[in-house]
Formats: sequence, structure tokens, C-alpha cells
Amino acid sequence: MRIFVKIQPESGSEGKFPADYRRIFMSLLKQVYKRTPFEEIVNSHDRIPKPYVFSVGFNKIKDISGDSIIFESPIFFNFSSSIPQMVGYLYNYIVSQDSIMNGLKVAGVDLPVPKIITSKTVTFKIMGSAVLTRAEKDRYYVLPEDNDFEEALNHSIQVRLNLSRELFETFGVRIPNFKPVKVVNKNLRKVPAKHYGGYIEAFSGTITLDGDPDVLSFLHENGLGVRTGQGFGMLKVVREWH
Repeated sequence: MRIFVKIQPESGSEGKFPADYRRIFMSLLKQVYKRTPFEEIVNSHDRIPKPYVFSVGFNKIKDISGDSIIFESPIFFNFSSSIPQMVGYLYNYIVSQDSIMNGLKVAGVDLPVPKIITSKTVTFKIMGSAVLTRAEKDRYYVLPEDNDFEEALNHSIQVRLNLSRELFETFGVRIPNFKPVKVVNKNLRKVPAKHYGGYIEAFSGTITLDGDPDVLSFLHENGLGVRTGQGFGMLKVVREWH
């Protein structure tokens, strides 16, 4: 289930964010889920994967100067989770606020009809960027050209399903058993992402995956790769191949 929020600065058509702007929206989510059943999940620093993903899009980036991004309104905050209650709390919070953070106001909210994936082969567009990692510290980030890209992707899916199963079931959501996916095609490029004062080696573009539709649906609803709770890995269906 998804929610798309259009946001604009109260001061006019132009705004300014720090380059590691994802932290702003992580703070927003902590405020949204304060004193709810999801508070501990959102605030947790444990390495257990988050049961949600979000992305931030800009209408137009006018300039990137030092540690700041100058953008043209509006901004698009997109959130997705297989847990409907999470989307419900976020929706109720957004529509109840005149100003949600740092002089930003809501210009529109959309709750699209949930997408049901029925095909075994789907082309996804990464909304923003995604991150994959491996255990080797000297080669920590997995990049699109790496030979073990598919292996790392499947490892991340398996770990996430195994570690998150009990959490999802707590809220009445059944998630699929792990079945490996195959990377049919990828048109991805490396993109450095400023995050927490440093840089993450992320990637963006489109990727075509072949696998169990339930596993593909899980990725679509909860994100691909790691750090989904920090604004990486949100997917959009470009095409289902039948």
C-alpha cells in the first residue's frame, strides 16, 4: 500500500534542503509514529530491516552547492509498506497538519489503488536510488557492474524475509517464503548519495526481475536492497511481461 504526498515551501516556489535531505523525512516519520504501535520499529537502530520504504523526488533541482540543494517546488514524498496500518497513520497525520516540517506545507495527497503483480517478469524503475551491500568491508557496496550483483540481491531478499516475518505477522500481514529472483536485464548507473555526513555508493535506473510474483510484490511494496527505512530502494512498476 502506498501514499504519495506533494509538498511545497510556505515561502514560495523555491526551497533549500541539506544534501543529505533523507534525514529530514526520517525525522518526519519518527514524529508520525510517535506513541503508535510502530514507534519502536521506526526509532530502532538495530540492523533488522524496516517494514517500509520511502523516496523523495524533486520537481526540479536548480543547483547543488556544497552541502545544499536548491529546488523548485513541489517536492514528492512517497511511502510504501505491506502493512496498511502504517500508511493509515501517515495519512491521518499528514491531513491533520497545516505545516508538516521546516516551513513545508502539504499541497496534495494521493492513496493509489494497490498494485497487484501477477507476472513472473517485471521491469521496475528505482525511485531515487537503491543500495546493496556485501559482508566484505573492503568491497562493502555492491554496484551494478559487479559479478555478484544478483547473488547480493537474493541474499538481501532472503535476509529481509527471514528477519521480518514475525514483525509483519504481528500486524496481520503474511509475507512470502524466499524464492530466488533472476536479473533479466538492468539499466543501472552508480550514483553517490550524501547521507549522514558521508557518501553511499548507490545506484539508480531500471531493472527487470524474473521470479515468484509474491516475492516481486514484496519488493514493490517494501523496497529493494538495504536502508529502505532511510529512503533507498523504492520501486515503481514500469511493465509486467506476460
